Amino acid sequence: MPISELTTLGLILICGALGGCVTSGDRSADGIDRAVAGEPTFMQQTYMTMDTRCRQVKRPTAVLTQKPQHGSVRMLTRKATAVYGPGAYQHCDGKVGKALAFEYTSAPDYRGRDSFEVRVRYSDGEIRHGRYEVDVR
Repeated sequence: MPISELTTLGLILICGALGGCVTSGDRSADGIDRAVAGEPTFMQQTYMTMDTRCRQVKRPTAVLTQKPQHGSVRMLTRKATAVYGPGAYQHCDGKVGKALAFEYTSAPDYRGRDSFEVRVRYSDGEIRHGRYEVDVR
């Protein structure tokens, strides 16, 4: 199976286990988000939760556990489309809700790779860890 298919399959499996997550943004086939130097860019992976009737549940919160070396990150609320994949919440795929999103901005003169890590807490107390890889051009 090609790496891009494995990445997509992994994302779908993780989303189903979380009870909610969404995608948006510009991500390369190898799962690395792309950004233009100095411009705010929303990362593809965002987090949200819906109940079994596909109604919005309190948006998760997060803390930055590892800052990027060459930029900054803001945590914002952004409308996004749910992607659950196979499982109990699959019927919610395509529903729009408020998601926890991460906006990365590199230093204006930086080009290259950067990364940051987050800890996401859902309203039921579940905690997930996320790592973002960014290719700044």
